[in-house]
Amino acid sequence: MNVEDQLRQVDFKDPDQVINFYELNRIYYDNYQRLEDTDKISKFIDIKLHYANSLTENHHFDKMISVLEEVSQLLEKLSEEHWNYKKSERHIRFLKGMVLARKKKFKESYLIFKRLAKEDPEHYYYKVWYDHAKLGTYNWAFNGMSIIGGVLIFSDLIFSLSDKLPLDIGIVGLIILGSTYLTQKGLYEYLKRKKLL
Repeated sequence: MNVEDQLRQVDFKDPDQVINFYELNRIYYDNYQRLEDTDKISKFIDIKLHYANSLTENHHFDKMISVLEEVSQLLEKLSEEHWNYKKSERHIRFLKGMVLARKKKFKESYLIFKRLAKEDPEHYYYKVWYDHAKLGTYNWAFNGMSIIGGVLIFSDLIFSLSDKLPLDIGIVGLIILGSTYLTQKGLYEYLKRKKLL
């Protein structure tokens, strides 16, 4: 059975089927560098993006990133006016942003999703992941402030800094720690009520 016949039998809603199909035909799909026909390039892009989606669902992020690099190389062979270019280019950025967010690289993913949400504000998943990345970025700031508050409290307990300074460092640390916790919880509840988490 040739690749095209196998392709017709794949259920693209089943990530395992997509992965099995692609990996059985890897030699065929890895020979994309010589492609020149735009229809064939577009089909390769679609298959590779389906494979990347399936890898994402199975949490094979490193493998997925290398597939996205291949798709980017294929996109360079299409003109920006090609019907599949814009959609595929956005999808590459979306998947990269998802992986970065799942790897807790929120600053990088935030920039990707901010741009995607600006380009297509009606896209549900762009908005959801944008808010997720934004919350992740805020969490880094909240964690930093919590550490500062904890260090101030610990320093006051160990070194009795309140006796040497006109300001009670332990209380300042406690206020920073408490306000950080309450702000973080408040933001989380706000986003939860907006149905963004």
